[in-house]
Amino acid sequence: MKDKLPVMQIKNVVFDYGSVLVWPPSSTACSRVAEAAGISKPLLMERYFSERSPYDRDTISNIEYWRRIAQGYPAADDDKHLQRLAALDVEIWSEPNEATVNWLPILKKAGLTLAVLSNMPESFCSALEERDLWLQNFNYRIFSGRVKMSKPETAIYQLLLDSLSTDSAPCLPEEVLFLDDLKDNVIAARQMGINAELYNVFTGGLTAIAEKYGLPIPEELPPPGDRLQDSACAPHHHF
Repeated sequence: MKDKLPVMQIKNVVFDYGSVLVWPPSSTACSRVAEAAGISKPLLMERYFSERSPYDRDTISNIEYWRRIAQGYPAADDDKHLQRLAALDVEIWSEPNEATVNWLPILKKAGLTLAVLSNMPESFCSALEERDLWLQNFNYRIFSGRVKMSKPETAIYQLLLDSLSTDSAPCLPEEVLFLDDLKDNVIAARQMGINAELYNVFTGGLTAIAEKYGLPIPEELPPPGDRLQDSACAPHHHF
């Protein structure tokens, strides 16, 4: 391809989690959560993302996060109910994106180092690590709730570069490719010198990204048409 980058070989491929490695919750799943919370779906979606940042940084608990979402409704006063909502929240992020997940062992076999860089609270990512065994493909897993910083802050990208470095070989930003579904996160990574590309399960384009950076080509099959039309609960739909 004309825009293939020959300057420096990519040695590390880094993925966001939601809308990159997995599909965001379906509209049906969001309706189920709204019903369980006893609130309207539009109110759920408004509060779900507006309250997410402190939860992702682990500055509030899963109980407090769901209490804020259910504020003004009976569920807010029932800790056991809020705990069930937190568990349901993990459950609805459960559909792997076959394009990226199936690409992981191909990249690993080619000798590339893999990392996850995701805004996600500790309770959430711990549950995912128990459930999603394909996360074991990653050499490094950096989650905002564990490191108490989040994208698009410069510090978390520096932590990524430090994590990918060794005593004998510091990781250069040009050696890293990062995929994220939010524009602000991609811009912040590029400002650090990291190769970053906007990618999400709805628009695809993984094969083009692989070709651009001279990486092994993934098996990118078209997802079900009905799922492609179901983006209302995706983070990039709300920011």
